[in-house]
Amino acid sequence: MVDIPLLTMPNFQLPFEIETNASGMAVDAILMQSRKPLAFFSQALSERARRKSVYEWELMAIVFAVQKWRQHLMGHPVIIKIDQRSLKYLLEQRVLVGEQQKWVSKLLGYDFEVQYKLGKDNRVADELSIVEF
Repeated sequence: MVDIPLLTMPNFQLPFEIETNASGMAVDAILMQSRKPLAFFSQALSERARRKSVYEWELMAIVFAVQKWRQHLMGHPVIIKIDQRSLKYLLEQRVLVGEQQKWVSKLLGYDFEVQYKLGKDNRVADELSIVEF
């Protein structure tokens, strides 16, 4: 039997955590605090987006999640956990592609830190990827 996670209310005194995942079909994210889920998000990728690289899918997952929960995240610290190691250095990289610059610019103004999390440890976000669209 699988336990269904009970969503909790946000505590604005604690930092928020977002775990994201991207597959060739969708991007998924979970908003959490103290390892308890607050909200889930999943969005199917368009045909055009499916032709992009895994790096760009993961970047889109971050941006979509931050935009979805912006009312909670603005002005509060956010830890973003992803399974794309190179995105850990997102703000330190020299972004060469214009479209990637556009995505990164949508994150400016938020107090966030990107942390790498092994894909096998990102179970909850991976489970959202299994959903058929």
